[in-house]
This record gives sequence, C-alpha cells and structure tokens, in this order.
Amino acid sequence: MEEFGVINVRELERLRKSFLLLSQAIDFPDDEVRSQDFAMEVLKNFPQIPEKNQFLSVLKEFQAKSLQELQENYTGLFELNKRITMYCTYYRFEDSRERGGILAKLKMLYEMFGVELDMAEMTDYLPTMLEFLGLGVWTDGPVEDTRIEDLNLLFSVLEDGTYEILKQAKELVDEPYLDLVRLIRSSLRYCIIDGGDNAEMRKGEKA
Repeated sequence: MEEFGVINVRELERLRKSFLLLSQAIDFPDDEVRSQDFAMEVLKNFPQIPEKNQFLSVLKEFQAKSLQELQENYTGLFELNKRITMYCTYYRFEDSRERGGILAKLKMLYEMFGVELDMAEMTDYLPTMLEFLGLGVWTDGPVEDTRIEDLNLLFSVLEDGTYEILKQAKELVDEPYLDLVRLIRSSLRYCIIDGGDNAEMRKGEKA
C-alpha cells in the first residue's frame, strides 16, 4: 500500500467519538441506530464539523424505515451484492496471499496501539477500522507515540475501500448507506495534515 500522508494526532483525538458512532451506524443495523437516543448521542458527542448535520440527516432516513426494511436494505447492498463489500482490501487483492499479509499487518497495528480483536474478526472490515480509530492509544502520557505514522497503512486501506464502495454503487441513488460512506471519507480527511486539500480522500466523494 502507498504512503498516505502525515497523521494529525490532535484531530484523531478530537474525532474519537465520531469514529465510534460512525462505526456503529455503518455496521449491520439494529434498533439502537434507529433510536432517538442514538440521534441524541450524535447531537451531543459528535464534534462540530459539517459532517455532523449530514450524519443526523442519515439517521432520520434510518428512523423512517422499519428495522426489517433497513436490514434488508443493508444486506442487499453489502452482503448479497457481489461487487460491494465492507472488507476494504478485497477490492485490490481479492483472496490473494498479499491480502493476507495486509490483514496480518493491520492486526499488528491494532495491537501496537492497544486494541485487541477477536480472532474471527477481519481487520479490514470498515466498522472495525473505524472502531479502532475511536479506541486506539495515540499518546504515551503527554508524549505522542513515535509510531503514529504507521497508521498510514490503515488510512490507505480506508481510502481504497470506501472509494471502491462508492465506485461500485455509483448507479444507486437515494441510498443512505452511501451517504454515510461519503461522510466517513470526509471525516477521515481531518486526520491528515492539510487534509482539507487531500485529493485522495476527496476523489470518491462524488462517485
């Protein structure tokens, strides 16, 4: 994977809660993500960035559907569609040995920053990567971890995977889960130095 950029630790810290909330929202739907309590948590804890209002709009669309409708929508988009997957390295590597190496490196990265995964959990699963960004330990007391640039790998995987999701689903319209992927991409770019001008994270936003 190519180098992605310089990681902004201050923004990683500021956006922790947003990544945890986005991780929950982009995973297989349950009653909680459709609840008013979840929307209130987003309203209270999501940082004051433009993506906050976009997120709240997506949640309104979730609330307008029954849980069964939302689950069927999610399954049809991410699980039964052969072109679209939440496993972000699959687009580039499919089931090759090289993909296995990337998954192993991601697992080591998670452990390096204090996050343990269940053995059965795939390290390139989009909700898992977002959860890691919400839980990772980026500083040793007042000192920034010198290994922080190792997160380039994770950001590269996220960029590739989310771009491909939007590319493969470009013919779909009025799909709240794709709106969610777009706002995930735009939220991630805050964590890259000069992220507002970062072409890689922006290239798929209109896909």
